[in-house]
Amino acid sequence: MEPGATIGVAAVSGPVDEERLRRGIAYLGARGYRVREASNLWRRTGFLAGSDEERAAGYRELVGAADVHAVFFARGGYGSSRILPHLDAGELRANPKIHLGGSDLTALFAWIGRHAGLGAFYGPMVAVAMGSGPAGLDWEDVLTGEGTVPHWIGADDVLTPGRGEGVLVGGCLSLLGSLCGTPEAIRGDDAILFWEDAGEDTYRLDRLLTQLERSGTFEGLQGMVIGSVVPRPDGESREAVRDYLRARFERARFPVAMGLAAGHLESPRTLPLGARVRLDLDDRLELSFAHPVVR
Repeated sequence: MEPGATIGVAAVSGPVDEERLRRGIAYLGARGYRVREASNLWRRTGFLAGSDEERAAGYRELVGAADVHAVFFARGGYGSSRILPHLDAGELRANPKIHLGGSDLTALFAWIGRHAGLGAFYGPMVAVAMGSGPAGLDWEDVLTGEGTVPHWIGADDVLTPGRGEGVLVGGCLSLLGSLCGTPEAIRGDDAILFWEDAGEDTYRLDRLLTQLERSGTFEGLQGMVIGSVVPRPDGESREAVRDYLRARFERARFPVAMGLAAGHLESPRTLPLGARVRLDLDDRLELSFAHPVVR
């Protein structure tokens, strides 16, 4: 994707903060991109950006538009899983586009991967990181193929040493848990699982991880990388969360690392879900890419 390309901005989850959305759209324009707005982008219907049908239609308009090169999402929140029955996997396969978003988009990206066989990019959103004075965002480098440098991992962030290689899957942990028992449930076979979350106490993190483990998600898993795990402002300390993760994964049968700068952060890294990656927690301490992410 090059400057001058047209980016469609979709809202398939919660209603969007209008001021942040304006700033995010202005940011994309200042970077040299044209912007196409989904028909429901400014809609507000309770806790959603329009009805299920409206949100699905707005997204599908962007997918089907020949002059739209990528679909970026305005925000997460809740609601993307409700539009899945209104989507057509064949339509996405016939119109493959770069998808960029995070948080609640975990459900949509899982659906795209399972039913359309396409990847997506887990990263900043237009009315979130891009709409709040962005600094240090790497999405342009990644989407133009220049940002496939390894993600370095600190020695203190290695929970279980080892090496693994597989397809990168995952997203927001609470959404991954909600997908258990659905056709979009994440599969761990030949995979490196990435997860992150915000506002969850450690007992809730443990319940979600146990649900994934008990449902078979960890079977065949080749490794795990944990992104930002942001506790509630009035909850446990970050160090208490890190201590919990150390204890939870000290005997994992696959390599595990935490501390990846991806997820609910001001300047999150962009990760290519569906790409093949290598996780080395023995020598190089890195998450690297087996092949170019964007060709």
